[in-house]
Amino acid sequence: MGDPQVLRGYCLLLPDPVVPHLNALPPAAQAEFLADMSCLGQAVQDVTGALRINFALFGNVEPALHAHVLPRYTDEPAERRTAHPWAYDWSKAPAFERQRDGGLLAAIRARLAPSPTVHIEPPQGSRALRHIDITASDLARSTLFYDVLLPQIGFERIADAEEGPLWRKGEFEFGLQPAKGAGRQSRHDRYSPGLHHLAFAAPAREAVDALHVELVRLGTTILDAPALYERYLPGYYALFFADPDGVKLEYVFAP
Repeated sequence: MGDPQVLRGYCLLLPDPVVPHLNALPPAAQAEFLADMSCLGQAVQDVTGALRINFALFGNVEPALHAHVLPRYTDEPAERRTAHPWAYDWSKAPAFERQRDGGLLAAIRARLAPSPTVHIEPPQGSRALRHIDITASDLARSTLFYDVLLPQIGFERIADAEEGPLWRKGEFEFGLQPAKGAGRQSRHDRYSPGLHHLAFAAPAREAVDALHVELVRLGTTILDAPALYERYLPGYYALFFADPDGVKLEYVFAP
């Protein structure tokens, strides 16, 4: 990860061994480096929920091949949003800190890890679940919570529905709606009729651990720290936590 973190999740890609510039590599290695740059950019975007990724290769100041991978966000200042990243004052950007940024680093690393299984997209119309909506006693409070949580696990914020905010990952959408009547004063009881808990799939055990670190840092209610639950499935590794209304959530890697 880049130092300084002028934009959260900023990364650098270098070849091994280091060479002066891209054309110093043989053609096959050039293609591999550019493919790796694209893969890293996708991992950073998936983990951070960035709107897009900017890529840059210069080498004018440091004559060694390196690629800048910079996530760009919708909440950047208006005068910076459409400008190149060098419009920021890099000298004032926070330095990389493992205590603060380690969870993000681990999540990016986990996103880049080879998948142990081959994922085959189901034919259109055959998916089991299209979307789910959760009611919230305080819509603004829950929106802030999920705006932090969901990008960490690969969702991106999309245009709000009339009823409330929406996030999407692939073809699955997650939404919030305001609770009404008596529901606005009560906390969720998973043992009453209705939703018991909601589980999100993790790409690797390291991603579960990384999310746990981040949730602890944010002061989220942790119900059960990451652990193996092999009574469910061999290798079933899960973290359980709660949203602001007490809705039980799970992040699980199941090989």
